[in-house]
Amino acid sequence: MIAFKRSTILICIFFSLINICYSKIQLKIIMKIDNEIITSHDVEKEINYLKALNPRLSQIDKNEILMIAKKSTIKEFIKKKEIQKYKELNLQNPQIDDVLNNLIQNLNLKNENQLKDYIKNFDLSIEDLKRKIEIENEWKNLIYSRYIKTVKIDRERLIEKIEKNSKEKFLEEYNLSEIVFTKKKDVTLNEFSKKIQESIEKNGFENTANLYSISDSAKVGGKIGWVRKNILSDQIINELKNLEINNYSSPLQINNNFFIFKINEIRKIQVEIDKKKELDKMILIETSKQLDKFSNIFYNKIKLNSKISEF
Repeated sequence: MIAFKRSTILICIFFSLINICYSKIQLKIIMKIDNEIITSHDVEKEINYLKALNPRLSQIDKNEILMIAKKSTIKEFIKKKEIQKYKELNLQNPQIDDVLNNLIQNLNLKNENQLKDYIKNFDLSIEDLKRKIEIENEWKNLIYSRYIKTVKIDRERLIEKIEKNSKEKFLEEYNLSEIVFTKKKDVTLNEFSKKIQESIEKNGFENTANLYSISDSAKVGGKIGWVRKNILSDQIINELKNLEINNYSSPLQINNNFFIFKINEIRKIQVEIDKKKELDKMILIETSKQLDKFSNIFYNKIKLNSKISEF
């Protein structure tokens, strides 16, 4: 009997060792960022996260999904490393729950319990989401503290726009998605724009946003949500007014970036404009736009100083 028990224990140990060895074989080193190793498990988890935010990603080629996940992993790692120079990440920021609630709405879910059930299908936990949200929030806080004094707001222009729109009884709202990109040094603007448009035709707008957009909205397929027409610039309005629902614009140059907008829905709402609140909202949106530009510049600068090796 004792011999039988010993044999059973040895067999269990043997198969446990096989499983451990098998796991190590499957766990491959994909990248090295500075001195940190990124494994196949890390990238697979990022793929699951991106698919949870944009389920349509499952429709595109596996190599393209892998490319998106690698890019996203690099971006998150570099941001996290920079944040940790100044602050400890401990999931204590109250902004995390606000973003989590927005995510629940964007995924058409009712509450956190439904979100937990949903992300289980992607082998993710609420803590996984909160860690990612915290990095994005703290990065935005870092950018704000560094560049807010550099932001320039033309208040008079915004006030004029509000005065003009306050005479309207109804306002149009656009539900928009975006792809934001910069001109590549080794490719002409027409060539790169054509490449993006071909991807939109092949993979859809949302998946192309994941593939090519440099905006934070890329993770959710480029979705911006509802935006009042009066908040948009004349340049954007002139492009959107000629588009039908589910169509997208030509590339528009705004500062150093190029934007492609897609109209998901259009609606008219009856409003009484509170001029002070409207001004505050427009200043906030304009500030966010400028800070996004500084965010991309700062990130690219850090990335250039990071040593990234792929295997």
